[in-house]
Amino acid sequence: MATAKGNPGRASLVRYLHRALLDLYDPGELAKAPLIELFSVAQQPDPPATLRRLLLDAIEGLKPPDSLPPQSHAWRTYRILLHRYVQQIPQREIAASLGFSVRQLQRHEGAALQALADYLWVRHGLDIKDSVPGDESKAPGTRAGAASQEMERLRTSFTSEVVSVSELVGAALKTVGPLLAAARVEVASALPAGLPRLAVQTIPMRQALVSLLTVAGRVAPGGQITISAAADAMQARVLIRPMAGGSPLRALATEDSENLEMARQLVALSGGSLELALGLDGEPFAATLALPVAQQLGVLVIDDNVDALQLCRRYLEGSPYTFVGMRDPAQALALARDLTPKIIVLDVMLPGMDGWEILGRLREHPVTRKIPVIVSTVLPHEQLALTLGAAGFLRKPVSREALLAMLDETRKRLRSGP
Repeated sequence: MATAKGNPGRASLVRYLHRALLDLYDPGELAKAPLIELFSVAQQPDPPATLRRLLLDAIEGLKPPDSLPPQSHAWRTYRILLHRYVQQIPQREIAASLGFSVRQLQRHEGAALQALADYLWVRHGLDIKDSVPGDESKAPGTRAGAASQEMERLRTSFTSEVVSVSELVGAALKTVGPLLAAARVEVASALPAGLPRLAVQTIPMRQALVSLLTVAGRVAPGGQITISAAADAMQARVLIRPMAGGSPLRALATEDSENLEMARQLVALSGGSLELALGLDGEPFAATLALPVAQQLGVLVIDDNVDALQLCRRYLEGSPYTFVGMRDPAQALALARDLTPKIIVLDVMLPGMDGWEILGRLREHPVTRKIPVIVSTVLPHEQLALTLGAAGFLRKPVSREALLAMLDETRKRLRSGP
């Protein structure tokens, strides 16, 4: 594995990646890439070929398990990187195949490049900093500032997806496998059958596990990492423990502590927690991740447009939300009282009874008054919607990311109470 060298700013790293990927099959241009120096491949017999393989492996490392739905964020990220840079397909053709405009594809492509940068950061031990003027304690150029900026970006870039514990652990082990093999560290994974599936941000959670396993491998050379899990109706608990082998366990270094703290913040993005027991029974640490179990929440979508309902149905596939659609506004009121969905998504321009009247009736009825309603319309009436009691507002056309992000935010408020 190449060793990362240098200390680029985050924006610079993304630019370097973009340029190198565009020149992926041009050895002359690729030889000029700053990533040659960053990943210390200049001394290799064929630096451009070595860098090309490193980038291709990184893209392949982001490939999600087949069990994730094809509409998931992880699959879209992987496909955009594969089609755009590995297969060198023009943007217009990729956009058409994914149902995006070219402008939308460019936004998703930027997010995919950032996800690839995150992967390389963890995989190759990059220490990314951005230096900008401002408060020194919070500036992105400081470690704390950079971490805070990165966590905020991740919080708004990913939505919850349904995934199994074994898929998450397996993907992380695939990434760190070469590192553990080099340190002669064995992995004993005992994940019981029948564990409930999780509702988490897949990519950040995977990076959290990569960080934990990287630290565990470093402190237990020639030893073993045990991974076990248990679950109840609300959460799954995954225990990771490094165990001594032929060599004594190493103490945690400063870099290890930073990795563990980063893992804790990444886990928190999904509403989970990371508990670290340090220095118990001669062990450097034991990590317990408490992760939220996927509980399907019913979402009633009220919209007279059949295409809009079908789109919402596709958007919610593979998510923690169950779709129920209704075109008739009068029947929608009765359905809301009978089903008592956890969340309602409401269009405004409906025949016979517009969304504002429906919102008022939902707020007045004792059975539905506490159900959060998200108004979704082409009209620029966010303030009106919130004033009339809506819990959120989405301006049409709505992307899958925007819808799931709003549902996730509403779900968190439901958990925390009124």
